[in-house]
Amino acid sequence: MSKWNEWIDLEKNASYKECGVYKIRLANLKDCPIEISRFLDKDKDGIIQIGNSKDIEKRIKCFRSAMEGKGCAHAEGKRLNLIKKYTNFIGRYNNCKIQYSFKKLRNESETKKEEERLLKCYFKRHGEVPPLNNNLPKKYIIDWETLNCD
Repeated sequence: MSKWNEWIDLEKNASYKECGVYKIRLANLKDCPIEISRFLDKDKDGIIQIGNSKDIEKRIKCFRSAMEGKGCAHAEGKRLNLIKKYTNFIGRYNNCKIQYSFKKLRNESETKKEEERLLKCYFKRHGEVPPLNNNLPKKYIIDWETLNCD
């Protein structure tokens, strides 16, 4: 399995058109993550979404378009668009930017398993999934005790 790449500003394309998982975060203008209060613990990494894709570049572009209200079918991007429009997001996070990081994987099956692991580990630590994610996949399957979150 590959390692996570460096954090990239959302405006820049991924230049990776294969399978992988990705994280989207809030960061300040110095590229440091912005801490987000969660149910059980503060998320010092500022993660607002965890996802997977068969084409990382296309998926990040779609998130960006949906976030900007341009109609791409990305539920989390659309949710962020609503948050930006109808809440105090801009006032609260005025001096921030959105960044992403991804990890290359071999195939679609591997990406789904890794996304599930990442979401469950996030849930285990914070008591909920990242703010833009809707669901915790396979939450009732009994594998929590053996879950490797390192």
